[in-house]
Amino acid sequence: MKERLLRVTGLSMTVDGILLALFGRSYARVWLLGMEKRAYYETVHRFASLPQWLLRLLGLAEAAAGVKVLGRAPLSVSAIYDTIASPYSAVDTQWRDWLYADAHRDFDRTLATYLPPDGKILDLGAGTGANLGRLLQMDVPFASYTGVDRTAAMLEQAHEKYSGFSEVHFQQIDLVGDPLPEGPFDLIVSSWVLEHLDEPAAVVEKAWQRLCPGGQMVLLFEVKDDGWYSRLENRVLGFFDAQQVPLSVVQQFPGLKRFERYGGPFGQLALVVLEK
Repeated sequence: MKERLLRVTGLSMTVDGILLALFGRSYARVWLLGMEKRAYYETVHRFASLPQWLLRLLGLAEAAAGVKVLGRAPLSVSAIYDTIASPYSAVDTQWRDWLYADAHRDFDRTLATYLPPDGKILDLGAGTGANLGRLLQMDVPFASYTGVDRTAAMLEQAHEKYSGFSEVHFQQIDLVGDPLPEGPFDLIVSSWVLEHLDEPAAVVEKAWQRLCPGGQMVLLFEVKDDGWYSRLENRVLGFFDAQQVPLSVVQQFPGLKRFERYGGPFGQLALVVLEK
């Protein structure tokens, strides 16, 4: 019970602090919505009226305090997704598309470009099936889709959403320790997963062996840079079993054809295309 309270408190402080540091008064004013008749309206109003630089500084201080609280009760990624699988399924694509619109727009275009008609797809870390949803929404034809993930609760949500598609299959496996489904696959995709792996280059290499000649891998993940914000985010991600992928690791990926970076409120994303 104590650990759960620490986690909830630490996460709330960290997220609230980061948003305040990034958006300042614009974010602080969100707390005024629907509060006109409440006793603490005046207090929040005065807080939102503070100088912008001070609001951002207070946000950084709150985020740092939240990181310290989280440090007393770190989470595993499996525990997180087991807990939030149902609500996460409902908002999976929306929040990411909103925060990283350019990255996901290019991600969609790249998927549509490299998937041949009647192609076979392997999705690494499929979660609740967000990438499958993107493909179906784009009306991109494919012969089969295989989504793999290690979290049973996330896959249950995926099964519920896509049980009506005979060409869609999901498997519970650990990307690091278990063998991947037999290929070959024409397209291998992965989004927001590599940062959760201890050895992302090894997993990419393993997936590369399942790729058919002429096939592509399209990967979207958080990438590390040298800025202070990246270092702060890495501290936070560490409590969730995740770390941004260093550029030195990306350079180890086989068949590197394209590398793009996109900025956003929670650090940089990399869109990588590998071709065999």
